Amino acid sequence: MIFSTLTLLIFAIFIIAVCIFEFVLKWRWFKYFLATMGLITSAVIFFISFYGGGVSQAEIAISIFIATLGEYIFSLIISIVAWIRRMSDKKTV
Repeated sequence: MIFSTLTLLIFAIFIIAVCIFEFVLKWRWFKYFLATMGLITSAVIFFISFYGGGVSQAEIAISIFIATLGEYIFSLIISIVAWIRRMSDKKTV
């Protein structure tokens, strides 16, 4: 099942972290760093699952991967909206 409870939980945690770093701390670069670390983590767990980790570990890796992919899309949408806002501010000034 693609959208398992674990996937949705990890995705919610990623979204909360992205919103904190984007809107509260103003670390714009950190959302992509977080997503990259999530992809690396899912790859490592998936690699380990081939060597005796079992199916449950592969499911965790797939859940992390899908949640990270959703976080990349969410971060991209935030960046595009911010870019469009900056471009429209330059044209009005």
